[in-house]
Amino acid sequence: MRLPAALAVLTTAMAGVVSPHAAADTSLPSCPQSNPVITPSGKSPQVDCTLHSGDLDFAVQYWRVPELPKPGAVKVTVTDPSGAVVQTIDELLEPSTPGGVGLQDIDGDGREELIIPISQNLLNGGNPNTRFAVWRAHDDSRHYERTQMVGQAVYPSGDGYLVSNGGGLSSRDLTFYLPTGAGYTLVVVLTIEVLEADPATNKALTVNCRAHQEDGLHAVDMSIRQAEDYFCNSPAAKAIWPDAERVQIKRWGVFGN
Repeated sequence: MRLPAALAVLTTAMAGVVSPHAAADTSLPSCPQSNPVITPSGKSPQVDCTLHSGDLDFAVQYWRVPELPKPGAVKVTVTDPSGAVVQTIDELLEPSTPGGVGLQDIDGDGREELIIPISQNLLNGGNPNTRFAVWRAHDDSRHYERTQMVGQAVYPSGDGYLVSNGGGLSSRDLTFYLPTGAGYTLVVVLTIEVLEADPATNKALTVNCRAHQEDGLHAVDMSIRQAEDYFCNSPAAKAIWPDAERVQIKRWGVFGN
């Protein structure tokens, strides 16, 4: 099942360059956990603290009101070695957010991305999936660009793409992104679904993989049919229920492309 497009508009974020004379709060302690948590059962604290990556510091400060069980928003102030603020990042949070802001090199380019969990919801059979913002700076740039994702894990796909992995017990959604100077371009979404399972062990016996049309396919110069052939045979897709037989369901008409 595809993730609803409406999820993409439930949050507001903005990034701006502020006065070079402004200063972040330097009294904040180091964050108790630097890696972000988006796994179904993972939790991490949401406390005001500081993260560090390369020569940049990230002051994380949460906005709270007594009526809310968890913070309603977070501001991350990015400063350079001189202490000057080079960017501020603001995210609205939902009460279901599972964890705090973290840093992790999720695409394997040698530079950490800023990851902000926003909410957690039940999708595809009742498994918790996290909606989160990924802020990425390209090469040696000090400016971070935002991409929103949904899933239970995010990692390099093994062939130059970044993939977010979400879904439930019998259906997985793999969303492939291309790292660019503007953050990440969403290229294609795959749904890998169990067609037949062993009733005694629930082991997947046969699965089907299909691709969904996305605007980003033009970035890789592929039709939806070419994308399905390519991405369904990618290392990331083959790692989902790897022992199951792949069954292709023909759905391309005479005018399919």
